[in-house]
This record gives sequence, structure tokens and C-alpha cells, in this order.
Amino acid sequence: MKKSYKLEQKLDKFPFKCSCVENIIMLIMTLISGTCMILQVQAISDFIDNALLFLEKQKLDVDFYNSALLLIFFVTIDWMFPRIISILGQKSELKLKEMYRPLLLEKCAKLKYCYVENSESWDLINRVLKNTEKQWVDIFEAVLSLLQLTIKIIGILFIIAGYVWWAAIFILIFCIPLFILSIKGGKSNYKAQKDTSNLTRRYEYLDKILNEREYIDERKLFGFYKNVDEKYSEAYKKAFRIATKTQIHWAMKTKLSGALSSIAALLIITTLMRPTIKGVISVGLFLSLVNAIFSLTSQMSWELSRNIDILVKGTEFYKDIKWFCRLDEEYGVLELPEYIEDIKTIEFKHVYFRYPGTEIEILKDVSFKMENGKHYALVGQNGAGKTTIIKLLTGLYSEYTGEILINGKELRCYTKAQQKGMFTVVYQDFIRHALTVRENCELANPCGTISEEQIMTLLDKFELSDVVNEYSNGLDTSLGKVKKDSVDFSGGQWQKLAIIRALLGEKKVQILDEPTAALDPKMESEVYELFQEMTDDRMTILISHRLGFAKKVDHIIVFSNGTVLEQGDFVNLMNKQGLFYQMYQEQRSWYE
Repeated sequence: MKKSYKLEQKLDKFPFKCSCVENIIMLIMTLISGTCMILQVQAISDFIDNALLFLEKQKLDVDFYNSALLLIFFVTIDWMFPRIISILGQKSELKLKEMYRPLLLEKCAKLKYCYVENSESWDLINRVLKNTEKQWVDIFEAVLSLLQLTIKIIGILFIIAGYVWWAAIFILIFCIPLFILSIKGGKSNYKAQKDTSNLTRRYEYLDKILNEREYIDERKLFGFYKNVDEKYSEAYKKAFRIATKTQIHWAMKTKLSGALSSIAALLIITTLMRPTIKGVISVGLFLSLVNAIFSLTSQMSWELSRNIDILVKGTEFYKDIKWFCRLDEEYGVLELPEYIEDIKTIEFKHVYFRYPGTEIEILKDVSFKMENGKHYALVGQNGAGKTTIIKLLTGLYSEYTGEILINGKELRCYTKAQQKGMFTVVYQDFIRHALTVRENCELANPCGTISEEQIMTLLDKFELSDVVNEYSNGLDTSLGKVKKDSVDFSGGQWQKLAIIRALLGEKKVQILDEPTAALDPKMESEVYELFQEMTDDRMTILISHRLGFAKKVDHIIVFSNGTVLEQGDFVNLMNKQGLFYQMYQEQRSWYE
């Protein structure tokens, strides 16, 4: 185990480094655009003064044309540069997706498994991964926008200060409460986003159930649309209320600052009227300043608030990424499996385990031994500790006490690559990969190749070869509901494919953790029997609530409340008439 600060070390500069050229161009264009806004005030002033002079003399001179061309130039820049900056921002976002996201995903892959099962850390991971690239681009564009606004404010302040010095100071002082309100609003908005992240994830999932093609069969079969829609509405409305309440408070503060800005603008304009009447300020400059001041107050009340809001949320987002980068990693988890020659024994010696952050012992003084070439069954009620045993064996958790010995060597002494090369697991909630049949099977061995003959042999054993051969593309037929020409397996066929994938690997121990739960008991028993035939020379571990397969295994380990209550072969346990006997008697009718 170790903490990796690679991503954190790159964090401060990397998002901007990976699109360095675009960012420099955006910065230069922002500086030019901000400067042009100030020069545009003078250009408008000259144009109006020359236009008034034309009305007076009824004669156009060179100054009029020059001022008109200059004004057109500045207006063109004002219209064109923001659009170019927006395009560059989109390009920068694409580069971030290409170069920055892989670092985040690599970090995710290295995280200790406990962070995945902890709701608070999982919410953090979701916040960090959701639209990360866009958030970085938004932050940079907000900085540019504030820079441009600052240049405009300073320029107009200098112009006004030349005529009414105190008005310039008044505007400067007025900016302070706007900054404070914007900072508070940004923090509130991000807090609301954090508070609603769990609700958002829930209603987004429910939205998939209501709308996506994958769930259409069950929607029609069970008619649960109304019930799920109610749950969706409840989660959505709750999240919406929290977000709306925050937005209303922010909008009210912004409206208040906008009203104050308008009053301040009117006072300044009224003050400028006197030097205009006296001829100290030309009519053109007065009108140009009026336009600039109203534009400025509008930007200060809305654009300033919005950009500071983005920056404050960006600061909170940055803190999240810092925390994300400091989450503990598992060393070596990205290495390819390293297959060991053989696994002769697996032994648990007085193992105790509790999940990180909890006080409840899930496993209590668990001891048992397994040997190569034998088939084992782990049975017991829900919560008895069966799946936790598998999580420890596969290295998802290593914070146990006692010993787990593989060939007499403590499991934690093996490298992650070696641990990954020991076990193949088919879980109850196995993944249905939207790949071709061939690609689904090849996932079993990332280090080598799997021949078509091997695949077809197992497909035939599990009665899938005829189904696949009916497809025009055979093994290269796309499965799932993603592609237009793809086909979808039935639930049972997907389960068989998952088991085939496990059997195609080179790992020495096969584990089935209730992957056949969707099959009827008799069919489940048949699949287990076939699985055992295919793994006769390997150690297998079978987990299921249903006990019809238990007659065919060599050894049964019965769990209850985190302990091994009893163990032995089928006949021995039935003769004891303990917990296993009671469980089997309750299910006997399923298999008769």
C-alpha cells in the first residue's frame, strides 16, 4: 500500500499545460479585447462628436471616416474574439479529456476498494469525475473574463477620474460588497451541489430505468413505470428544492447588487452632466461614458457575480481533487496478472475482519482449509460472511487479523499481480459487456491469446454454440443493445457466457459467487454440475443460497453470523442434522 501524489503534483499546472497554446492565445486575445473596450469608449466619443460636427457643417471630413472605421474595427473585435475564445475553450476541453482524464481514471483504478463501498468517498469520486474537463475550462475562462472586466474597470476609472475623481473612488469602493456577495454565493452553490450529489446519482439511475432500451422488457413485463416514476420525481424534486433555494438566495443578492449598481451609475452620470454642460467633456465622450458605465454596472452585478461564483466553486472543486488525490492507493493493482504454477492449499487461520470505519466483526475466528483438485461449497444465510471470504481471498481487503495462507505463504506477502493471477470470480451481478462474443471470451486472458477452438468447445458444452452459429457474424456478433446490428442474449445465456469467460482463464482457482441466481434451481444445479466437470483438476469454490448442488461437492463449509458453524461432506452434514440439514430440508422440494 502507498499513497501516490503523482496526480496531485501535476494538478496545479497540468490542466493548463496540456492545452498551453490555446490558453496563451486565449490570454492574449482577452488582453487585446479588454484594451479595445477602453479604446472603444474613445472611438464612440470621436464618432459621435464627428457626427454632430457633420450635422452642424453638413460636410463629411476625413476624421469622420477614420472614427467610423476605428469604431467598426473595435466592434468587430468585440464580436469576434469571444467566439474564437469559446472555440479555443472547446478545443482545450477535448485535449483535457485526452490527456488529463486518463490520469484521473488511473487514480480511480488504484484506489483501495473500501473507498468504492463507502458512500461519502464514492460521492467525492463522482464529483471529481463528473465534467472535470469542463470545470477546468470554465475556471480558466472565468479568470479571463475577470481579467477583461478588471481592465475595463481600471480604464473607465482613469477616464472618469480625469473629470470627477471622487466618482472613480466611489465605483472602486462599491466593488467590494459585490465581491463578498459573489464569494458567499459560490460557496453556497457548491455546498448545494455536494449535498445533492447522492440524490442526483439516484434520480439519474432511475431516469435510465424509465427511458433506456436496456430496461424496456422489464418495464413492459412488470409495469413498474408509475412506481419508479414516483421515486424519480421524489428524488429529483428534493434535489431541485435544495438547488433552487440556494439559487434564489444568490439571485436575490445579485438583484440587490444590480439595483445598487444602477443607482450608483445614475449618480455618476448625473455628476458627469455638469462638466459636459460646461464643455469640459464633449457630448460624444459623455454619451460614450454613459454607455460604458451602464454596461459596466450590468457586468459588475451579473457577470462579476457569475465569474466569481465559478471561481469559488472551482476552489471547492480543487479541494475535492486534492482530497481525491490523497486517497490511499493499492500498490501494483495495474500490473497484469502473474500466474503461479499451482495452488495446492488455501488455509484460513483464526481470521477476524471488520469493514473499514465500522465496529462490527463480519468474520470471527474463521478457520478452514482447502486443497487442490477438490470442489468446495460455502453456504449460509445472507450476511453470514460468505462473500466477505471471497473479497479477502481476491485481495480487495487486506486489513484482517489472523492468517490467510496460500501454499503455506501469507496472502499479503504475494504481489498484487500474483494475487490477480490466482482467482477467477463470477459474481451474481456479473457485467454484461457490450462487446462481440469473441471479445467477451478474450477478456479472460489479457496476457495471452485464446483460440477460436477453445471458445467454441466451451460454447458447445454450455449449449450456446448453436445460438452463436445462427448469427451471420458468428463469434464476431456484437452483444447488448448498443450497436444497431447487435443482438442480446437472454439472462441465462449471459450467465453461461460469464462462466465460460472464467473457465477460459489460466487462473488456478475458480469461484462462483451466486452467478446463477436468475436460473431456476434445477437449471442452476445442472450448470454447477457442468462447471465442476470442466474444472475437475482445479480447486473450485461455489457459493449459493440454494443447496441442490451441495451433493456434488467434496466439502461444504457452513457459515452463520461470521463464523464457521459446521463443515464436512454432504452425507456427514445431513447426519449431523444441524443448520445445513435444516436449510436443505426447507429447499428439498425445489429439486424433486
